Amino acid sequence: MKRALLILACCFAANAQSQDVIHLKTGESSACEIEAVTDNIVIFLLRGPGGGSAKRTLPMDRVDYIEFGFEQGEEAVLKDLENISAAILETWWEFHFGNLHRPRSRTAVYGIAFANALLKEDPETGAARALSVLDRIIERAWAEEDKSLARQGRLRALIASGDLDTAVGEAQILQGETEDPDLSIEVKFLLAEADFAQLKALEEEHPRWIDDDEVRPGRNALYHRIVDQYLWPHLFHATREEAAARGLLSAAGVYEFAAETELARAACEDLINLYPTTSFAAPAKERLESLSNPE
Repeated sequence: MKRALLILACCFAANAQSQDVIHLKTGESSACEIEAVTDNIVIFLLRGPGGGSAKRTLPMDRVDYIEFGFEQGEEAVLKDLENISAAILETWWEFHFGNLHRPRSRTAVYGIAFANALLKEDPETGAARALSVLDRIIERAWAEEDKSLARQGRLRALIASGDLDTAVGEAQILQGETEDPDLSIEVKFLLAEADFAQLKALEEEHPRWIDDDEVRPGRNALYHRIVDQYLWPHLFHATREEAAARGLLSAAGVYEFAAETELARAACEDLINLYPTTSFAAPAKERLESLSNPE
């Protein structure tokens, strides 16, 4: 074992261009080529300056983490996850899947991006697959941040699948467990999304809700709760401009659905004036134009 550690330390400079890096708990690290990894051992090749190589095995309890090198074309995908198709992301998710539970693995990043792409490309049919991927990440991912993002993705997948009761219940639990304002903003947004879907379903089931004394109070409470949740970042975390602008645009959509045209127009105007550099400013201008010039 001492000989293996000595080789690791001595060969680091000579193998700086190798694909992978093993980081030991002693603080030593070395570039190498990983041949196999299990929960018990890692098998790797060390290449010398003369072209020779030596195969070594280390017990995983000596390893802090493994920094896996990029495969061909992988780095470009990782830098542009939001614009990569679900089919391509699936290949990287499956390629790295065995390392999901390993420290600093990027497997969960691919899985979350894959699930998001499924929901974006085909929400109805992609929701079940997205839930399966996200549940695996929640269960096995090493980083708490990855698990948190997967929980948020799970809420979106539940909403897309129409399981609104479960989505609301899980969102409320998640909201009660966090003091992180960014996570709280996301949870409130997802709660609003689920509530908005419920509002649409309620009005479809009760088209004359305004005349129904039993339905109207619940409908109105739901409507105001949606608006409050969408506007929460704008009212209380305005420096988080993207989230605040997203909420304003979403609130405008709720107002428009409720035939509150003036309120919808005011929300768009506030967004354009207060958050002109956000990615939601252009859609707000388009919505304002359609509200001002209805067909």
